[in-house]
Amino acid sequence: MAGDHGASAYLFTFPVVFFGSLVLAGLAAFLAHKRMGKLPRVGEARYNVFVLLLGLWCLAGLLIDATAHLSGVVDDTFFTEWHALWYSGATAYGAYIFYAVLPEGGIAELVRRPFGVLGDIAPQHRAGVWGIIIFGAAGFGDMIWHELLGVETSLDILLSPTHIGLFAGLALSVSGPMWSAWADEKSGTEGFTSQLLLAFGVGAAWTVLLILTRFSHLWIAPLEQVCYAPKGALGCESRYEDALQMGLNMVYVQAMMTAGALLLFLRRWQPARGTLLLIGALHAVGVWVYANSGPAMLVQGLIWAVILEGLRGLWMSGHRHVFMALATASQVVVGIVAALLALPKTATVRTWMEGTDLHLVPYGWSVHATFGVVVLAAFIGVIATSIVMPPDVVEAHEA
Repeated sequence: MAGDHGASAYLFTFPVVFFGSLVLAGLAAFLAHKRMGKLPRVGEARYNVFVLLLGLWCLAGLLIDATAHLSGVVDDTFFTEWHALWYSGATAYGAYIFYAVLPEGGIAELVRRPFGVLGDIAPQHRAGVWGIIIFGAAGFGDMIWHELLGVETSLDILLSPTHIGLFAGLALSVSGPMWSAWADEKSGTEGFTSQLLLAFGVGAAWTVLLILTRFSHLWIAPLEQVCYAPKGALGCESRYEDALQMGLNMVYVQAMMTAGALLLFLRRWQPARGTLLLIGALHAVGVWVYANSGPAMLVQGLIWAVILEGLRGLWMSGHRHVFMALATASQVVVGIVAALLALPKTATVRTWMEGTDLHLVPYGWSVHATFGVVVLAAFIGVIATSIVMPPDVVEAHEA
């Protein structure tokens, strides 16, 4: 279905929000340029501040747009105020990243020899630049897609080809500053403030990719999808194997995503106090938005972020595998406890026997499976650590 604008005010609000926010950002940039002499480039003073603020704008735009889609507050058109806010943030962020990494010739040289300039960009800056290009191309395609074929809903929003391009481009672009800092041996060595942008890059990219695994996250999935109760009590699956298989798939995906996000940062930097808390907090905001639920989900995510920060000492003392095992396992435990607390007050049964198997709420899985998934998540964390950070090769000494 093509976009049906009708009496909608979107055709007015979209340019007002999009261009209006960019004008305000441009005015702020002009004033900063006038006061500082020039806007900072990579590695210069206050560069992190500019990128962090613009990155927050871009990420907030995605989360607001996701909330609109999940809540059904969308029209059958691309030109919504939610898209306007998201795309204006991405435009401002992308423009600044290009300015910060392009050669002295700037935009004029880019227009004159685009492929040459892109080829000359240092390898550590390419992820962010290409992420912006992919996002821009996917955004233009998304406009055409929406106007010709309509707006996706439910799970379809994750499978639209243009949306996949948007998610991939955004994940690359918001993590771009982290890749830029990767090659600098002094980056992230001066405490939390020096790691703030790096942690944001990892956490923001994780938050973007979470939307692709929204239906494979044990916290976000409705309880009735993964729980089992005799005769379908509490709206649970009537087949035990179906409920358990669904839950297992979610544990697999969630543990691997968590291990991957954390190890991406930890493979390069030693976490300062507060860094792991920030990464976990960004994850908390993501699951809260994608679950489209009340503040309880946000509190649940922040509790796990605090636990993650509390485990920091294990990593710093060299117990890497133990840290990751507890990080991935505790995430599952927090989810189980939260689901248990959220059970209806009418659910008076907490355990029951089927044959020789003892079943436990909140999921109604057997005692073996309930405790086993926690151990499984820990095992995935250990295996991921071994793959990402294998033992050093010791050179043999000649006799």
